[in-house]
Amino acid sequence: MAIESKEELETWQYLRASYYPRFVEGVTAIPWDQRFDVLKEIHGNWVDIGEDPIESMMEYIFEKGYFNVFCKGITVYEDGSFRLHPLISVNLGKLGIYDDCY
Repeated sequence: MAIESKEELETWQYLRASYYPRFVEGVTAIPWDQRFDVLKEIHGNWVDIGEDPIESMMEYIFEKGYFNVFCKGITVYEDGSFRLHPLISVNLGKLGIYDDCY
């Protein structure tokens, strides 16, 4: 397990406090059929389980929360800079940042 730099830790604190609440607000405003597609894409390794993949995603979010998916869509570098998955940016609301070069 790698030890995170001070800059990385500060960035994660910032992302948790500033970006995460806006992401949850944005993503929960869309219907579950669309939300499923967004969360699946951000997750990156989602495997559809069971007869109803949307219900499986709902259970996953209920157990693990949105923060787990949020973290999978962010890369934080040693110097504290970071890159967001485009679907996180799109779901940040009016102040979102969008970079199609993820």
